[in-house]
Amino acid sequence: MATQYKERGKIESTFEEIEILLIPIGGCDSIKHWVALDLLKKLSRPYFIYLDSDKENELHESKTRKNLIELGFEGNNHFLVTRRRRLENYIHPEALKRILEISDLEYGHWDHVKQICGKHPFAGRPDGKGVAEKHFEKLTYDDLRLTFYDPYSNEDEFLMLYEKVISKLDINTHNVAVS
Repeated sequence: MATQYKERGKIESTFEEIEILLIPIGGCDSIKHWVALDLLKKLSRPYFIYLDSDKENELHESKTRKNLIELGFEGNNHFLVTRRRRLENYIHPEALKRILEISDLEYGHWDHVKQICGKHPFAGRPDGKGVAEKHFEKLTYDDLRLTFYDPYSNEDEFLMLYEKVISKLDINTHNVAVS
């Protein structure tokens, strides 16, 4: 994503270019292990957590957010949870239809995309796992903007995350263009 945003002049540097390591760790249960083993303190590096909200609708309280707060993390300082249910919900259905060359796939912000995709022949697995792993990197900048950018608030969730992450560092490269 950062490469796509950099190519469009929305950010100056990718995470890799400013030596930020992104570690896919799973969900909140994985964070519990990091806390129990005191790994964040042992690493003695700045960190920022970005996890799926797992919300079932817009008004539903995020169990992930609640669990992170119970573990002692502060929202917006230590973590953000996605505005949508899961990462798969950031693959716009029109983009996935184009990538997979299908026409009968619909889902929204709060739907369980893995279950929906698992019912289609392209899935490969009946549980639909692997949708994000297989298809997220195929998204274009325009595809990403369909789900990360909110025209009503003029906010881009990726740019918000990017700014939070790089604000943890002592660098002068966090110039983010929001539009």
